[in-house]
Amino acid sequence: MTTRSARTRSAIGVTAAAVVLAGCGGGVEPVPVPVSTSRSSTTSTTPPPAPVKYAAAGLKSCPEIQQRLQVALPPLLPDTDQQGFGSASKVCTFRSDESVVVLSIQYWETTKDITGVHPGAQRAEQDFVGRGSARDKDSSVDLGSDARWRDNDTTGCTLEILDDNAVLIAHSGSRTSLADGRNEQCRGPVRELARQFYAAVQPR
Repeated sequence: MTTRSARTRSAIGVTAAAVVLAGCGGGVEPVPVPVSTSRSSTTSTTPPPAPVKYAAAGLKSCPEIQQRLQVALPPLLPDTDQQGFGSASKVCTFRSDESVVVLSIQYWETTKDITGVHPGAQRAEQDFVGRGSARDKDSSVDLGSDARWRDNDTTGCTLEILDDNAVLIAHSGSRTSLADGRNEQCRGPVRELARQFYAAVQPR
């Protein structure tokens, strides 16, 4: 004989089993995983190299330079132009039997290789510094960013000037006798010559 309590327990068991089966039989809704459709873009933040001051397009010829110089000079020889990797130079030579004057400008362009970008001004500075540190600095000439005298001249005076991406050189000397390149009597006229040469080669 089945008691009421037994029937109650049986009903509870059936109900519980039905709940478990219902839970097991129900499907699980998949959670959608968002997929990024945006493409990453890389924008270069490296600024473009600064423009150089001196370039072939604005370089004057030696006769043009001579016309702008207000000093007595020996006869002018033909221009001497040289081309290198990312650099160029112009040499103006004035020579007589007794004296010689040499005015030159060498400039460097900005170049790029596997190691990076090499600004023209940086290349000019490396060349200027590489000429030696024993030279006498001239603060009175007030040209470019640096100006130095060669200290080993025995035939005249030579002033070297660093200006942006170029090195300018002014030399005056004797072809018949030795001279002390550290003497102000020699340096004074060359300093004035350098000022005029600097003004003459400024870009158009």
